[in-house]
Amino acid sequence: MKNLKNLPIILGLIIALGLACGGGDPVPSEFQGNWVGTDGSTIYMNGDGKAGFKVGGKTVDGGGAEIDNAANTLTISLFGISQTWKIDEPPMDGEMTLSGVVYRRR
Repeated sequence: MKNLKNLPIILGLIIALGLACGGGDPVPSEFQGNWVGTDGSTIYMNGDGKAGFKVGGKTVDGGGAEIDNAANTLTISLFGISQTWKIDEPPMDGEMTLSGVVYRRR
């Protein structure tokens, strides 16, 4: 009987974990794809809403991406690990500039 008291907590954690790993809403199609920065960093944003990055020693895989049009920023995050870039130049002809770094679509 004691184990049944913990069942709602365990189910809640499983559901929260599943939602967190599922990505989010997809970013606009011009941002989707695999990107490599001139500084060696990488970013990916998929049509299913999943996104990730590798910047220095920080890596996220299977997170979600969010574009804040008011602040002109792109944020990719998962479980409290995040990276935010200022969108200096939006994607055009396979190239964009984020926080002063030029990214090219692979």
